[in-house]
Amino acid sequence: MSLPRWWCGREGARWLVGEPRAVAALARHVAATVAQGVSSDAFTSDSALFRGEWQFGTYQMAALGLLQVCREHPELAGELRPGIENSITGLVSRSVRDFDAQQWGEDALASLDGAKGHAAYLGYLNLVLSLERATFPDSNHAALNDRISFALARRFRDSAQHIVETYPNEAYPVDNAAGIASLLIHQRVTGTDHLKDIAPTLQQMRAGWRDPRTGLLLQAIDGRTGLSYDRGRASGTALAAYFLSMGESEVSGALFAAVRTHLAGSILGFGFVDEYASGERGGGDIDSGPLIFGMSPSGTGFSIACSRAFGDRTLYMKLARTAYLTGAPVSRGAERYFITGGPLGNAIMLAMFTAQPAQP
Repeated sequence: MSLPRWWCGREGARWLVGEPRAVAALARHVAATVAQGVSSDAFTSDSALFRGEWQFGTYQMAALGLLQVCREHPELAGELRPGIENSITGLVSRSVRDFDAQQWGEDALASLDGAKGHAAYLGYLNLVLSLERATFPDSNHAALNDRISFALARRFRDSAQHIVETYPNEAYPVDNAAGIASLLIHQRVTGTDHLKDIAPTLQQMRAGWRDPRTGLLLQAIDGRTGLSYDRGRASGTALAAYFLSMGESEVSGALFAAVRTHLAGSILGFGFVDEYASGERGGGDIDSGPLIFGMSPSGTGFSIACSRAFGDRTLYMKLARTAYLTGAPVSRGAERYFITGGPLGNAIMLAMFTAQPAQP
């Protein structure tokens, strides 16, 4: 199996060191995708909510990936910045934010002075806006970034259980991680002190919302009682670690260590991450994707980003081989993309492969 392992690892090695040609090819494909526009009809699900979330997620991951490329390769910023602008335009459009508005009965951006959570929509969007502002000081979105940041900080401060709801009676630590990361970056860029407002939530991610045996981040919390109603899982833990790595390294590093210790494995040099820890059973869902003998597509992909952010070359290469094998990348002109990825999958892979070093 040495030849397949070598063959499938060649591209991962180029991504690991940030080879400009490899990075630019996928970035161009993702930028072209958002330039054309991403419709919720591109996704196959009977749930309008899930289709809306995937549409939103495509624009968000595209923006993060393109921003990371620009930070690592400033020479590509002129070419890729329009793709970032297209992503942000998509994220704030009424049609894209409608999935969240339908759940809350109000528009997230029109109700920033209100008390309802909107944790996922506002947190994921604001993470893009904060990182865009940190990357481009002449950002056109500074005012919106400020407004959302102050709204999120207030909601963290006012939450009795230190968690902001994603939808009514639904609260997820991973979505709160995006909001916290956005505030940490906003604090770094503007000098605004958000730490006092988010410190209790960070402490919960450090200890209270962690599985006592594995250290994995609990997937869901009851916003009224503060009690968990799901276990620690790869999909939430690894994505939260990736988000938090953009603003701090202590909690994010501990989350990644839990994934690496309890969920990561490999077969003949091809890496994977299980959704559940040893001794636990569960099915796949919207967060994890369909499980294959317990292996989590989402957890495996998100752990690529964590491996790069924390400099774990061995795990990165194992997971990159699996991504190559299952994604079937092809080239078309100046672009390269994963055949099996679709708009969301390719946007996610760009963001994962180009994750930046964890911030102190």
